[in-house]
Amino acid sequence: MASVDTGNVNMRSKLFALIIAVYAGLAGIGNAHAQPIPVDKIVALVDDDVVLQSEFDVRWVQVEEQISKATGPVPPTEELRKQVLDQIIIEHLQLQMANRAGIRVDDNQLNTAMNTIAQQNQMTFEQFTEVLQQQGLYDSTREALRKEIIIGQFQNGAVNRRIEISRQEVENFLRSETGLTETAPEYHVAHILIPNNGGAPTERQAELADVLYTQLMEGGATVAQLIARKQINGITISGGDLGWNKPEALPSVFATVVPALEAGEVSKPFTSPNGYHIVQVLELRGGTALKLNQAQVRHILIKPNEIRTEAQSEALIRELYQRIQDGEDFEDIARQNSDDENSIVAGGNLDWVYDGMVPPDFMGAINATATGEISEPFRAQTGWHIVEVLDRRIQDVTEENKRFQAENILRQRKFENELEDWLTEIRDTSYIDIKDF
Repeated sequence: MASVDTGNVNMRSKLFALIIAVYAGLAGIGNAHAQPIPVDKIVALVDDDVVLQSEFDVRWVQVEEQISKATGPVPPTEELRKQVLDQIIIEHLQLQMANRAGIRVDDNQLNTAMNTIAQQNQMTFEQFTEVLQQQGLYDSTREALRKEIIIGQFQNGAVNRRIEISRQEVENFLRSETGLTETAPEYHVAHILIPNNGGAPTERQAELADVLYTQLMEGGATVAQLIARKQINGITISGGDLGWNKPEALPSVFATVVPALEAGEVSKPFTSPNGYHIVQVLELRGGTALKLNQAQVRHILIKPNEIRTEAQSEALIRELYQRIQDGEDFEDIARQNSDDENSIVAGGNLDWVYDGMVPPDFMGAINATATGEISEPFRAQTGWHIVEVLDRRIQDVTEENKRFQAENILRQRKFENELEDWLTEIRDTSYIDIKDF
């Protein structure tokens, strides 16, 4: 386990307590963890669950800590206590509903969430874990994160089902100025300028521009290395890294050049009233342009089950593979034997698939199989497979991606209002009995 600077433990523990309180917003963490609670009692009945005084007290200590740091006015204590209790009640309701829906969070998901918090504080997962253990917060932190992830997943599913985005809304958004701006790509641009100092470009400057372009394209040089020299062959050069910019935020002289470049691509030298320019798109993010490498495949799936062991499943898939190699029809064998209900009628045909559409291990086998060939049997997460790659293509899905992004933006705009309405509804339709506290 990585060592931790114990001299900074107290400072870090306060920071982590605040981060986790904001991140999780749930009971079980904070300085109150170690405080003795002499008597516990029920402060609220919430459908099939109860809220205990101890749970409220832990949360209230966190609120008091935040109040002590507040610079502006705060609501009266009694009003705040009711708000805190109401928050806990809403959490209990959502956790009950999520449990009935079968939502679970495994250790891998918890570790990923904790690793994210650790990275945000420039620590490794092991260092973060050690600090939590030293402060006695490890178990309660994992429980808080588990509840928060469950609630988040359940909210996303429940609330998004209530949100409707019409095709007309998407089209209107894409035509709007806001839509054009929000769906536009961002470019990380670096440039070189050979200034003409107000005069006409000279032949020597044109020759230097060609030399620099060649060095960038073929010589392995970078923009930063070239402009660091300040002068080349007695000619001044300048430029630099422009950072990330949307097209409309770029200098006007670059407005038509940069959008035509791919990530890593260098423009040919071009002139402006200021002199010769060379620009390079270092990175590209966002935007709607998207081309996918797709493969047209069919497969046979054999899954172990109650009456077929793992070994028997492997033996069967290898037998089917040999029958195909001996000349039997792939589609006929798939229809008669495959355990994939979604493709069995089509003779195992999955049509066109791409990265992200199917599990990574299955896609890996597709990528390793040549076009027109059949893979040997392989074990993937879903079972034993044989895959045949019928064809490959690069498909431009820019229009679909544009509408997908627009719909997501519109959905995010509606989410908070819909979430508030949904939370009000589930509270109003649930049995809640608040005791004196």
